Amino acid sequence: MMQQDHRKDFLNAIKKIKDLDSFSISRYADGEASVLKNLTVGNKDGWLYKKDKNLKFRSDLRKSLTCIDENFIYGISSRNADEKNYSFLRKFIKQDLKYVTFSDIWVNANYDLFNELFLPTLNETNKNITIITNPKASFSALQKFIRIKEVIPVKGNCVVFWEKNREYFKALLDLKASLNEKEIFIVAAGPFSNIIIHEMWSVNRDNIYLDIGSTLDPIIFKRQSRDYHKPNHPHRDFVDKW
Repeated sequence: MMQQDHRKDFLNAIKKIKDLDSFSISRYADGEASVLKNLTVGNKDGWLYKKDKNLKFRSDLRKSLTCIDENFIYGISSRNADEKNYSFLRKFIKQDLKYVTFSDIWVNANYDLFNELFLPTLNETNKNITIITNPKASFSALQKFIRIKEVIPVKGNCVVFWEKNREYFKALLDLKASLNEKEIFIVAAGPFSNIIIHEMWSVNRDNIYLDIGSTLDPIIFKRQSRDYHKPNHPHRDFVDKW
């Protein structure tokens, strides 16, 4: 159960991982909101959504917001960080507020604690981890912290990738979700992460699916891709508030 408290929700998520409680965290912020508004939008990670062109992707992203399940946690923009998108995203979610938290649950003022606890907690579960992300990622450094079972690649622009490979990739996600139980999947694929997690949760609710965004970029891409990665940046002190 989430309390809309930045630190408490983070610690609750860490405890659920440690206890191997089956749950999902799927996070939506300005990028996802822009897709839902049908605005042309992209970012430095290489994904691009084009207005009126990628409507299949938009439709599936919207559907990923419709889950009603006490173990499916939605993260959305906070009021003090992005009030307009907070209000916009709230309209799409049917979940009780007890199962909604911040899209920034892992970052900003929680990022130091994320670096301290996240990978060690994954390691303590003694589970092999499946990662779904861009194949350009390097996993040699990450393997020092966790046991990587498999990497499922999402190549190039995730929006185009999904629209071109939708049926095959749905079947692949079905395969991976249905053949595992109490497994951990971490997903870093831009707004596509939300679709992936919703698809896999629909197949098997006995796993853990976590949208980790850009949190591990300094390890797997060897770059500080976000301001919160920088130790002395003000974002490292920013506490999201409901």
